[in-house]
Amino acid sequence: MDVGLIVLLFIGIGVGGLIAYNKRTFKIPVYVRTPDREFPYQWREILEKRIEFYQRLDAAGRKKFEDKVHVFLLNVRVLGMQTKVSHEDKILVAASAVIPIFGFDNWHYFNLSEVHLHPSKFKIPGQKRYARGLIGWGEMDGIMKLSKKALHEGFQDQNDQRNVAIHEFIHVIDKLDGEVDGVLETLMNEIDIMPWMQLMQHEMKEIESGNSDIRKYGSANHAEFLAVVGEYFFESPEKMKIEHPALFNALDSMFNPKIIPKADRFKYTKKYDPCPCGSGRKFSRCCMGN
Repeated sequence: MDVGLIVLLFIGIGVGGLIAYNKRTFKIPVYVRTPDREFPYQWREILEKRIEFYQRLDAAGRKKFEDKVHVFLLNVRVLGMQTKVSHEDKILVAASAVIPIFGFDNWHYFNLSEVHLHPSKFKIPGQKRYARGLIGWGEMDGIMKLSKKALHEGFQDQNDQRNVAIHEFIHVIDKLDGEVDGVLETLMNEIDIMPWMQLMQHEMKEIESGNSDIRKYGSANHAEFLAVVGEYFFESPEKMKIEHPALFNALDSMFNPKIIPKADRFKYTKKYDPCPCGSGRKFSRCCMGN
């Protein structure tokens, strides 16, 4: 999706004072519906059959994944546009949403209300071009449009580093800081942003010169780079770890944040570093005195 032509979904942070977050810790808004019954075994069979990410998890991880899928489907409607929506369609959409945010506790796509499935490519509203995935804007705020064909193709070969649905959900996460720019400022430590920008520039030049196995679309702009390498990271993590170790480590830090004991966070913080409490102020002007 060309970010220069498409205005991605605006994500309202702190809507009505119902949601609060501090960097990588999220609190579920009070209006989010949560499961009141067991995860359907039919859904579990689909995950076991179709979702390789789920297959790689241990028992506790699978339970966590199932809970996130359940919450997503209770709060976001998956609707068919001139096509029928099956249970498998819904599970594939939900899995696509959960994979990028699996490492975050209490995450909810509170800005998303509906996912519209089209049989195949669909026309971009107001344009002559067609797309396989799109985040709504204007009157379509809160809506994602996906090609049903592309959705299923994304989970047929889970080693080709292509998954349209995951790609679009990464764009939604990118928009969390108010700008779709390939930098997850809400999730990243301030000190890591400049190295990430430099790494992006380097990898995009490698793509343009033909010296990278990352697909060409990743060099379109920073936002598309993040979404494209995100597809690669979640589908073929072991391959990326070998082929692009620096990129793997950066994405692993973003999407799989390590929990550092509070005492250690402050212990290794220097005077002019961003304060570990997440206030956005320098350590010397925030918690250093305590």
